[in-house]
This record gives sequence, structure tokens and C-alpha cells, in this order.
Amino acid sequence: MPSTLTGKTLIVTGAGSGIGRATARLLAAEGAVVFATDRNGESLAETAAGASGSLSTLVHDVTEQRDWDRLFQLVGERSEALHGLVNNAGIMLAGAFDQSSIEDLRLQYRINVEGPYMGMIGALPLMRRGIRANGGTASIVNVSSIYGQIAGSRYATYSASKGAVLMLGKAAAVELAPEGIRVNSVHPGPTMTQLGATHSPPLDEQGRPMAPKQILAMWQQRIPMRRLGLADEVAATIAFLLSDAASYINGAEIVVDGAYSAC
Repeated sequence: MPSTLTGKTLIVTGAGSGIGRATARLLAAEGAVVFATDRNGESLAETAAGASGSLSTLVHDVTEQRDWDRLFQLVGERSEALHGLVNNAGIMLAGAFDQSSIEDLRLQYRINVEGPYMGMIGALPLMRRGIRANGGTASIVNVSSIYGQIAGSRYATYSASKGAVLMLGKAAAVELAPEGIRVNSVHPGPTMTQLGATHSPPLDEQGRPMAPKQILAMWQQRIPMRRLGLADEVAATIAFLLSDAASYINGAEIVVDGAYSAC
């Protein structure tokens, strides 16, 4: 099927690695005009170096309103409309519920909830401008997590933030639908990314940190497909939701987890 992303102007946050990098590269390869953002300029440069098509980068902290303002000003100067926003930037802090701090919760809310909120609000003027001028629709995709839908041991504060961004998107979808702006969420399961790279590793039965191979084997046994997901597989789902092929999908939760949450 021919790509319906050609010529669309799209923003992807957290594009310096993992799902964000895979998404930004895929969208650019499909003919979109992509603005890829991340806090890490070096990682963004690596994303751009491996991309084909039109991909611009901007160092951007999703918790800072002035950074969002700067991003939308840049997009507005270069394009007459914004057709899609991918709120992918996020953080995951693991820890037993009774050992987690309020600071852990607040940090994840700032990045995982307030960041997408500022992005969604800020994107609306450019999305509406494009719809008024040329018709059509616009699409927002919020990257949540399966732990925004199901309980995960040692992820209470993370789950709280990802559940919040899920419901934020659903509520916005209902309100914005009459204007032609769709809002959906994608819920990856265990995926081969660096999101959890700074976590303290799980402990084995003797209380010793588990080696990476042990952790991988543990996850593989829990996932019915017996492997972790790939960033490219999540990126393909995001690209579909941004495309015209998903024109009647709105307020939906799309799970990409190899049936992990179905068990």
C-alpha cells in the first residue's frame, strides 16, 4: 500500500534512542518531514546520521515550556501545518512501592505526563491551521506502556504516570474528534531499548544482582512469543496510527507486547 505519510510534517520526541529513534527514521523514510527532538544532542546526531529523507533535529527538554515554544515556532516557520505529534520521551524508575519516594513519582509525572500535556496543547494551533487551510486530519500518538494498563511489580510510580497519560489522551480524543484531530496511545511491552538502562538490576534468590543474560532469559520465559519486542516493531505501529490508513482509529489503546499482558 502506498505510504500516506509523504509530505506530512511530524514531531517525534525522545528520538535520540530506542523507539523514538526507530520511529523518526521510519517516518522520514516514508516521506514525512520529521522534527526529531531529545535532551541529548549527541544521540540526536546519531539518529540523523542513520536516517534517510527529511529529518531535522532539535535539542529539547519536554519538561520545559520554553523548549516546546521554541520547537513549535521552528515548525511553524518551516511548515504551514503540523500533521502529527509523537509524545515518546519518557522515563521509567523501578522500585518497591514502600521504598519509592515522592520525588520518583514527581519526576516521572513531569516527563511522562506533563511533557505530553504541553506537547498536545502546544501542537493544536499548528494542527488547526493546517486543517483550516487544507482540510484533512491530524494525529497525536502518546507512547504509554503496558504498565499503564496492568499492574507491574516494582513499577507503581511508573504505572501511575503511564496510566495518567493514557487517560489524558482518551479525554483529549473525545474533545478534539469533531475537529479532525485523533489521539491514540501505544503500549509497548518489554522492548529492546535503553529505557531501563539506569535501573538497579533485579536480584536472584540469593539477593545478588542478576546478569544481563539472566534478565533476558527471565523476560523471554514470561512473554508468550519468547522474545522481547523490537523498537522497529513499535515504530511501525506508531507510523500506522499517524497515517491516513488509521483515519477512524481514535481514543484507542494499541498494545505491542507479544501477548505478555494477555496472560
